[in-house]
Amino acid sequence: MNRHLPKLCLRPADTIKTALDRMERNKPKDTGLPGGIVLVLGSNSRLLGIATTGDLRKALSKGVSMDASVTCAMNKTPFLIEGRPSNLEIISLVVDKVRNENWHKDRLDKIILVDKEKKILDLLSFYDLWHQTDARFKHIGIIGLGYVGLTLGITLADLGFKVRGADKNKDIADGINKLKPHFFEAGLQDLLRDNLGKNFKIVKSFNGENNCDVYFVCVGTPLNKSNKPELKYLEDAMKMLGKVLKAGDTVILRSTVPVGATRTFVVPVLERVSGLKAGEGFLLAFAPERTIEGKALEELRKLPQVIGGINHKSAELASNIFGFMTSSTVLVDSLEEAEMVKLINNTYRDVTFGFANEVSLVAQRWGIDAKRVIEAANYGYERSRVPSPSPGVGGYCLEKDPFIFIESAKTKGYTPMLFKHAREVSVAMENFVVDSVLGFLKTHKKTEKKYKVLSLGLAFKGRPVTSDIRGSTAINILNKILKDPAVSVFGFDPAVRKEDVSRHKINYVKNLEAGLKGADAVLVLTNHPHFETLNLRKSLALARKPVFLFDTWGVLNKEEASKIKGVHYKRL
Repeated sequence: MNRHLPKLCLRPADTIKTALDRMERNKPKDTGLPGGIVLVLGSNSRLLGIATTGDLRKALSKGVSMDASVTCAMNKTPFLIEGRPSNLEIISLVVDKVRNENWHKDRLDKIILVDKEKKILDLLSFYDLWHQTDARFKHIGIIGLGYVGLTLGITLADLGFKVRGADKNKDIADGINKLKPHFFEAGLQDLLRDNLGKNFKIVKSFNGENNCDVYFVCVGTPLNKSNKPELKYLEDAMKMLGKVLKAGDTVILRSTVPVGATRTFVVPVLERVSGLKAGEGFLLAFAPERTIEGKALEELRKLPQVIGGINHKSAELASNIFGFMTSSTVLVDSLEEAEMVKLINNTYRDVTFGFANEVSLVAQRWGIDAKRVIEAANYGYERSRVPSPSPGVGGYCLEKDPFIFIESAKTKGYTPMLFKHAREVSVAMENFVVDSVLGFLKTHKKTEKKYKVLSLGLAFKGRPVTSDIRGSTAINILNKILKDPAVSVFGFDPAVRKEDVSRHKINYVKNLEAGLKGADAVLVLTNHPHFETLNLRKSLALARKPVFLFDTWGVLNKEEASKIKGVHYKRL
């Protein structure tokens, strides 16, 4: 028995005032006992009933005097657990009561253990038990099975959690069920094969037997036409989740949102729909997803997980779950700090890449090889970490998160300048590439009426390998080139599927030779490792000379390319 427990035990003759005083003196952090409760014992130390803060307030509101016996307000039939079952057994019993008998949330934090004679054995906090018990006991729900949700869900399943995943896109759900995920990620297929139908199941809803204890929200936050974050998907997910949320559940957001959105947008929706209060009826945390596509499964188990909670219990429980996945978690002081971490990470990268690209745009005017001069600036100089230039900065996160950061700042009366300029540099670099290609065609191919342009790479990046074309600067550049009616564009990417580019006017080629044959310009628009091994002489022999070889990522051998007759080589 907890040595502090006798201080919460009263006799029937004790008053309501005494009960309130005992409650006030109990400091749960010091005593390890749940707050807001006293136990009323008879002469033989048998439990007669309990009184909570709510019970006492209710009695006082009805005119009962502070000097009246505590028995006037006590609950004579509290829920009791006989004996000393394990923490896991206690939690299982309570969860069953919640699911099957619609228990009120107040019962969750006060578990009373008694012997056969109803003598007190212990008083426990449900939340403390929940935290101390193996988190893999909990059933995990994943809302949104995109790059973030599916990789997280399958990783948790592989660690032994029982995971249920739902996505409103039926094609995505069906594809996963057929072991055909809608994107490429190294190792994903194997993990799906190991866990699908076992620890990992695709569900249409979280009702009934699919109800879970912890929910990860992994839906997207796109931008509208004004580059402002659109929270419609998040709102829909919260309304759906609120309908199945029960007392004691935990909600962990992984979606990128404006700073403050979890507290001011998510909480009101969940509380209104569920009827529960955040931090009390259910726990709530924000843990930003920070993996890089192509290495997500690896990084989920290595990267520190940043966690901010609406209260300490929320952050601790989220940390407990992530502790099974990675050896390092970072607890920050608030939901807002955790939200900002994600925006800092992605906006920093966007600004850094934007700096390199602006250096390149300046260097081009001077006839200087930007890649070479940046390498010289970095060499042996640890204070300089300038990345190589690229044909713009894209990707689903990097192209939108700076705008979300900008909008977050605007709500507090400040408009960032650097973030916005970095985005503008990316667009300027795309336009520079387009102008260079069209300029070459108009200058060196004057006698041709039609031009063929081949893009090596269609995904938003090539390393680590991904099939994702969302926010792809390669796609942006090719669409701009296609505005010239004399140009036909072909695209080759070992990782990208034909159906992914079907809505664009890009001729997808599976065979690189078919794309090279008769090409007037060849653009290396991603740094996919496949392109580093090209036999340039053999490949470019198929092109129509003179041919423009624009190696925007600098992955080819510049010296070799420059020696090939009829090839005009350029890099950023």
